[in-house]
Amino acid sequence: MPSATEIDLAYLNRINCNTEAQLQILTPLRPIRLRTRLIGIDPDNAIILALGQDKYWQAAQEYITQGQGVVVRLINSDDPEANILAFRSQIKTLLNHAGRWLVVKYPKTLQSVALRQHSRIPVNVPASIHEQQAESESPLLCSSGFLQDISIKGGAYIGNEIEGGTLNKTYLLQVKLTQSEETLSVPIILKNIQPPGVGRQQFQYGFTLDDAHMEEDQQGFAQKVIINHLMQQPKS
Repeated sequence: MPSATEIDLAYLNRINCNTEAQLQILTPLRPIRLRTRLIGIDPDNAIILALGQDKYWQAAQEYITQGQGVVVRLINSDDPEANILAFRSQIKTLLNHAGRWLVVKYPKTLQSVALRQHSRIPVNVPASIHEQQAESESPLLCSSGFLQDISIKGGAYIGNEIEGGTLNKTYLLQVKLTQSEETLSVPIILKNIQPPGVGRQQFQYGFTLDDAHMEEDQQGFAQKVIINHLMQQPKS
């Protein structure tokens, strides 16, 4: 019976060309994140990515060298389960003959997350809940904490008590994506409140995403949060 790693690698080998990819270059000071796309896969040998030309790639040029450690993330949006794959690797070489290509070593192991319709993915991402004010005013901070899990329908947040927290009321969830230095703000509806239990001082709030008032799709929001979490904790 194939192992989980063998199944994941077999799935990797079937991913279509031009699939969206993210490349994280591991530098001593801070990781550099670049957008790219999959050119092709040579199973058990190499992964070929497009070599970008934008200002971010140009700024990272000195680190794009043979042997440089990287983390690769592939987002297979063609899959109904919206699989996200992540693995550590090293740059093998640069190719400029048929196109501008970056070749990295084929992984021995990888992480995979299937963003199914109803599955919740454990994460640990700094977040806060705010109460929406009039359009001319900034949202009022109600609680600081972290996002515990996420799905494309909702999730769980743990943090300080929301004074006067009301079920079925719309609040604003702000999530800090440390890897991209971006803050996402999405409307949520509180669905349940769990007070602190034994050995815990913070409240847990279950919520659904208020898709009627979201500026981006639910799956896109969940993908950004999960990718940020994977970037923080890549397996070796």
